[in-house]
Amino acid sequence: MNDGFQKERWFRRSEMKTGGVFVRKMFFINLIMALCIIAIFSLNTGSPSGTPAKTAKTSICYVSPDGSDSNPGTEEEPWETIQRAAESVGPGSTVYIKAGTYFERIDISVSGNETDGPITFTNYNEDLVIIDGSKSTAEDQEDLIRISNQSFIKVNGLELANNINKDKAFLATGIGIWGKGQGIEITNCRIHDIGYTGTSAKIGAQAIAVYGRDEETPISDLIIEGNEIWDIQCGGRAAVAISGNVDEFRITGNRIHDTDNTGLMLVGDGTIDSEPVCAAEALNRARNGIVTNNEITGNTNADNPVYQKKDYSAAGIEVNGARDITIAYNQCSENDMGIKIGNEKKDKLSSGIVLRENLIYSNNSCGIQVGGDTAASGWAADCEIRNNTLYNNDTQKLGFGEIHIAKSHDLTLSSNLVSAGAQNLAVTTRPLGVKYIYRITMNHNLYYGPGGSRVLRFTGIDTGSVGLRMWVSKTQQDKNSKIADPKFVDASKADFHLKQWSPAIDFGDAALVAGTDETDFDENARINGKGVDCGAFEF
Repeated sequence: MNDGFQKERWFRRSEMKTGGVFVRKMFFINLIMALCIIAIFSLNTGSPSGTPAKTAKTSICYVSPDGSDSNPGTEEEPWETIQRAAESVGPGSTVYIKAGTYFERIDISVSGNETDGPITFTNYNEDLVIIDGSKSTAEDQEDLIRISNQSFIKVNGLELANNINKDKAFLATGIGIWGKGQGIEITNCRIHDIGYTGTSAKIGAQAIAVYGRDEETPISDLIIEGNEIWDIQCGGRAAVAISGNVDEFRITGNRIHDTDNTGLMLVGDGTIDSEPVCAAEALNRARNGIVTNNEITGNTNADNPVYQKKDYSAAGIEVNGARDITIAYNQCSENDMGIKIGNEKKDKLSSGIVLRENLIYSNNSCGIQVGGDTAASGWAADCEIRNNTLYNNDTQKLGFGEIHIAKSHDLTLSSNLVSAGAQNLAVTTRPLGVKYIYRITMNHNLYYGPGGSRVLRFTGIDTGSVGLRMWVSKTQQDKNSKIADPKFVDASKADFHLKQWSPAIDFGDAALVAGTDETDFDENARINGKGVDCGAFEF
């Protein structure tokens, strides 16, 4: 019995001894595993050599040149690169970028959503934030900021510069928006010194390039607002272009100046790399847009090396195949052309364009061209051009006058105020014949030129150069139009408001019913008196 008891006690002591060792071993094993897991999740995967893990939704984070991408992105411990944020933050986040120059090309690979909100990339406290492409090339990434197939992204208050490219294989841009997406906003940015220095007309450089390439889903609810764009060496492209499957957009309050090609182009039937921008032909066009309150000046291809001769064909705003767009309250001056509507592709259309309440003055060629350049071009169709003020265009004396009509049909031009320059050319028509220019309606326009009614000239399809009376007789147009000094407040200072007793007052089309949101250029009531005034301003 005692022997049994002793054996039992020995067994228990042995069990306790070996069990304690086992417990201690397991403790250390678990401790080591825990420390390894912590170390793994603490790695700096946001460095240039690694890919950062996606973070949970963060409401506010910060980037600073003196930060580190291994930091948590707080104000006290900011990230160093914008790219760190651009591939890791979640919906509803705001990325505050502090003052400095960031030598990087950013690919935004995250999206916001309708529920949690957009992702916003903005300068902190109005800091000067410069994204500089001078230490990289378009071969690395064509865009200084790329947004491809993402939605609900806001880019605000940044300066983008120095993306210069000579290689015709690449399209250098400041901001490139590609594929599909919804709710993208580019606001209050400054974009300059984006350039193509080669000689191929098939490529170029753009400050903002929007290319809707998806065959089913458009880029929609796009806003480009309050930006300043200048010193863009465009090559064969426009400084700002909206092309392909883009539906519902607003371009407002921007200043686009001093580029060497068209300032803003709205494109349909466009191509890139010799292929349609969008393979679905019916969707391959910008549509349902609003272009308002932009100042577009000094855009001319006179010194563009892509063009062998000075043909002065760059426009402030060009509609090249787009449809259903309202263009209003813009100021277009000292470009080659003020505003152009047409289509470069044979027998294709620009249609449903409303051009109203714009100030168009002192452009090298015509103030407005509506229609394709040649019989082999496309058309402008179903367009309304009214209540615009045109003054002293065709400064290079190219013979296009204030309004130039080319390959087009079903146009209405009314209630415009047209004050010609030294050539005394009010309206001219491309000599294409009635097969290519038809169903044009012109009426209730006020015309003027420095030579008065005896010198002011109009040219129709087969009229020759004639005065207003003969113009009316031969074309049956402008039966209720007249020639008279509009009495601007001070045209020499681009003040085109009307003085009291101006003949433009109440002279517009009495049948006009202004839309509920339509005003004059100054946001006053569009009709104030017996009828609408001619031109952009209501007295």
